[in-house]
Amino acid sequence: MGIEDSNARWRTFLQEQYPQDIHVLTSGWPNPKFLTVKFSAVQAWDPNFAQSIIDFPRPILQAGRDALVDICRQSGHEINPQLRLIELPSYSRKQLRNIGSDDIEHFVSTEAVVTKISELKPRIYHAEFRCVLCMHITPVSQPNELELVEPVLCDQAEGGCNRSVGGKDGTRFDLIQEGIQLVDNQWIEIQELPEQVEAGTPPARATLLAEEDLANVLTPGSRVTVNIIPFIRTQRKRNTKTPMFDIYHSLKSVERDLTALTEIKISEDDIEEIKKISQREDLFEFMRDSIAPSIIGTGMLKAVKLSLIYQLFGGEARKNRDGTRIRGDIHILLVGDPGVAKSQLLKFMGDVTPRGQYATGGGVTGAGLTAAAIKDAFNDGRFSLEAGVLPLSDMGLAAIDEFDKMNPTDRASMHLAMEQQVIHISKGGLHASMRTRCAILAAANPEHERWTQRGDMQGNILPYLKEINLDPALLTRFDIIWMLRDDVIRDQDDQIAEHILENRTTGVSEQLIEEGRVEDPTELDQESSFRTDYSGKEMMTVSMLQKYVAYARRFVHPTLSSEAKMIIKDFYHDMRGKYGQENESPITPRSIEGISRLTEARARVRLSDVADDSDALNAIAMFKLWRYEAGGKDFDEIAIATGKTFSVRKADIELKNLLHTLSEGRIDVDISEVDILNGMSKLGFRDNETDDALQRLFAISMVYSPGAGRFRLVN
Repeated sequence: MGIEDSNARWRTFLQEQYPQDIHVLTSGWPNPKFLTVKFSAVQAWDPNFAQSIIDFPRPILQAGRDALVDICRQSGHEINPQLRLIELPSYSRKQLRNIGSDDIEHFVSTEAVVTKISELKPRIYHAEFRCVLCMHITPVSQPNELELVEPVLCDQAEGGCNRSVGGKDGTRFDLIQEGIQLVDNQWIEIQELPEQVEAGTPPARATLLAEEDLANVLTPGSRVTVNIIPFIRTQRKRNTKTPMFDIYHSLKSVERDLTALTEIKISEDDIEEIKKISQREDLFEFMRDSIAPSIIGTGMLKAVKLSLIYQLFGGEARKNRDGTRIRGDIHILLVGDPGVAKSQLLKFMGDVTPRGQYATGGGVTGAGLTAAAIKDAFNDGRFSLEAGVLPLSDMGLAAIDEFDKMNPTDRASMHLAMEQQVIHISKGGLHASMRTRCAILAAANPEHERWTQRGDMQGNILPYLKEINLDPALLTRFDIIWMLRDDVIRDQDDQIAEHILENRTTGVSEQLIEEGRVEDPTELDQESSFRTDYSGKEMMTVSMLQKYVAYARRFVHPTLSSEAKMIIKDFYHDMRGKYGQENESPITPRSIEGISRLTEARARVRLSDVADDSDALNAIAMFKLWRYEAGGKDFDEIAIATGKTFSVRKADIELKNLLHTLSEGRIDVDISEVDILNGMSKLGFRDNETDDALQRLFAISMVYSPGAGRFRLVN
């Protein structure tokens, strides 16, 4: 197929197949500024011509644009639209790491995530230079975006003075800026998708050049399919060209599917299997046992695994008319002794979750979590944004191990990212916002690596909180906090020992897999939906679990039934009045949102669009369970945020009221210690509790002592 007749072919194709789209383009100009054409339409019209586009994309796409411009002008519209070809065939789709020399100047497509973008910059494609001696104008094409090509001779054949640049009698050329046409350009760095990264290798990266309407479209963290033309530029060392080349990519079109988890391919057979699984009577136990099956679910780990199932499916994010947003993602924190499989659970969840990211607190900074302003990222000395773990996990899950090892200032950057699920960046003169719509699964160890206080903390969460090196404001953003202990329980210890030894003996040698002598068991799971463990228990394979989650999150959007709302409301009302004082309740309004998310998540596991009373009751049971494990039946949620138990807060309030009563609200009246102790005793407080309350009021400068046994209010 000759390239020279491509303009005529494009003209015929566009007039036959896209007359209505061209009319919309011309009538709505300049929005949009391009015409989108599907490759399948070209292929159905002329397969040979379609193949020529893949083999010689640059001249043929330019011919297509010229044909489109001519058609618009013939209809009386002096506009200059772009032609964007999308949905390239499967044989032109490649993983980013596999794009090499054979793909240079061919049309290829790849899935990637945007990590960095440069500032918008103008560029010229055609320049004119004026000789300073004879004023002759020399036009020069500018094909290289990395350097400005200047004339070296004022050509006599074109009417110039025949002088070259430099030398005693030489000339020089000035760029004519009047009437110059500038085009927006932007450098973009992409990275291969996390699920495509091979074990033990860093993710492949590439640099794109976005031009005209494609500039300033993508943001760091965006997951896209880019249709590109790879090209090469020689490397330079000490201003000398080398035989080595760098590969860049001209961005020709972008495809963004805003539907979540579209990267998981689900066939009709898969959908039928998924619906069949959702009807199982033991659905939740079946799902629970499919989470990290190499970790035995004994004791509390059964409940932990079930909560991770709820986190995988998540609740429904919603927007209100006033513009506010309610998150649907469930945040979970695991705090416990070493050896209770926290890290293993996090690694599994990071791998099984589409768009999952895994990071360790000791190896990630605040910029690594949110976004970094990188200087000279594209060799221009300016700052550009590079997305961190949370933006890259958008619509997925971020598993952060050793959460307690992070710098406190770095952890503080997560507050807004967890609740509002957006981060605002103001670094290096850059001001931007990025979405972080992801669930957070974090793991931490107690301050001394193991819990030092045991058995006496039922009803009081403070001993636990004192051993967790985390900010109370951050703790309140987690929907579930599991306090895991490595207690000696004979029956469970026997089960754990047997499970570990059986997994040890049934696993396949890693060395034999690498030598190709045995098949990788994980690849076997890719081809099946179910598997059994050493005891014969059936569970889903990782690939099937991913498909189930992707299907549920894409097509199931549960809402609370009236019965579920009433159950949650009654539970909240009962808890608020538990101590008889609304302002000193052991539960906050934030808990309603947490329970609602768990309720919706459980309905989504069942593939139900309605979260009913059973979902609400089970969500409340999960909510009560983690609170009981953390602080007993009298768990006090406000203690997490304030660091004070209910009895302590009540003592402070009653003491302040008593002091105001005894002093009649005056600051110049002495109050005797005896009167304070007697008054607090009548309210049911012991002397040591009163002394502690006085010390706390001293600490916040609410009272002072003008002399022994006497106290006064400060204000």
